[in-house]
Amino acid sequence: MRWNRNISLFALIAVMIIIQIIICDYIYTGPYIHLTLLPLIILSLPAEYRYPKLVIISFAVGFVIDLVSDGVLGLNSAAAVMTATFVRPVSYLTINRERSDKLERVILSDVGFFRYFRYSSYLTLIFLVTYILFDCAGFRPASFILMRIALSYVANIIMILFVSVTLLNKRF
Repeated sequence: MRWNRNISLFALIAVMIIIQIIICDYIYTGPYIHLTLLPLIILSLPAEYRYPKLVIISFAVGFVIDLVSDGVLGLNSAAAVMTATFVRPVSYLTINRERSDKLERVILSDVGFFRYFRYSSYLTLIFLVTYILFDCAGFRPASFILMRIALSYVANIIMILFVSVTLLNKRF
């Protein structure tokens, strides 16, 4: 039974990766907004995965998206690894340690909307700040970088909450 849950979860993650590749290749939102599902893919991985396994999976998913999309090779990988680094501390901060350790994975129905919103917001901000700073480092003014982070955050958190409610709010 646990094997079936993992297979269905990884099938769902594969679907999200395909959606992310479609977003990267066919949806252009301008220079100010970067749409991504990578933070959601990372936070939907089972909580039993410890740091090394989580970082390796995050790097692999980011690298696949970097290879297939038209971006700079390594940006998604670096931001995904940074996000994976903070998954456990952010879950301990937003959801208490005992409750976080008991969950198979953090989903909206288990922790409530506001805790899930804070959890996904922090991880999305970590991802976006890393991605945008590496993308714009030394070439863009600070006002452009801050505006890009803010607009990308708003667009991504709406998309992540929508996908979380529609696809990930189920126990497999």
